[in-house]
Amino acid sequence: MHGRKSDTTSSESMGPDGQLASALSLGTTCFRLRSFGTSRHCLRLITAAHSYHSQAMFGVLLAFSWLFLCSLWWVGALSFGVPLTLLLMMSRTFRSSFFSWFFVYIIGPIFQPRTIPARRKAFQILKDSVAKRDKSVPLEVLEIGVGEGPNLQFYPDNCNLTVLDKNKFFESYYAQNAKMFPHISYQRTVIQPAEDMSDIKDNSLDVVVSTYLHCSCDDSHEVLREVQRVLKPGGKYVFLEHVCFPKNELGLSVQRFMNPLWYLFFNGCTLDRDTAAKIKRAGFSDVICDKYISTSFWMFLVRHQIVGVATK
Repeated sequence: MHGRKSDTTSSESMGPDGQLASALSLGTTCFRLRSFGTSRHCLRLITAAHSYHSQAMFGVLLAFSWLFLCSLWWVGALSFGVPLTLLLMMSRTFRSSFFSWFFVYIIGPIFQPRTIPARRKAFQILKDSVAKRDKSVPLEVLEIGVGEGPNLQFYPDNCNLTVLDKNKFFESYYAQNAKMFPHISYQRTVIQPAEDMSDIKDNSLDVVVSTYLHCSCDDSHEVLREVQRVLKPGGKYVFLEHVCFPKNELGLSVQRFMNPLWYLFFNGCTLDRDTAAKIKRAGFSDVICDKYISTSFWMFLVRHQIVGVATK
């Protein structure tokens, strides 16, 4: 029998339509209470409703702005960018090689600084979840989908870290980056897809970490099954993922419009997956899953994210 599943969010994480409906409902209640001297509160609630309406309008304008930018990307990819687009379509090896370079030198400088708050939150969850451990014993950790190693700066001391990635072209970037973090005891790099981590022993790890991984997996269910296999009983799976917009938001249509091109340029990444539901159904004894929304303009397509921890 599965343990509890927690799904929490702050008021900032509510969709604009939900916030507006809530505020209008409260506004109706306040008018009923006018005779009891609550007109001041009524005014505040009407102001709040107006604010939420403004936020909703801003969200629509933002979505249309990104729809325009995505349209330009499509035009470029299907005109002067056709040779590159065809290479990405025809060769998986080229796509992997291109993505490692494209991510490290072009996309990384734009996106990575804007992911730091979410990554910091994920690793605070990690530190909290192992706070009672014997700190004299190294923490056995596996990070899957490690890429060039953007999470290394957040790891606690005394970690034995094994890393895994299906893209061999990231290995040299990771090796160079790892030299800057001597507090981590690096064990080895495994070049395998997360769906088949056969080089990792059963029940051998205290923690498995993945950030922005499931968007690019061929089969998230197999990944989660493998995560449970390699974790020790009571082990923790710490995750951070971007997910789809809510169904009632225009952003979901923008994600789906961009998906085919995004898939090519980001080596299999899909924008509109509901990873939270998959993790909750995977059979962990306990899952804590919080919603996180990035406010950066440049993170619009991946602004809806989840961060949490699952216990074997």
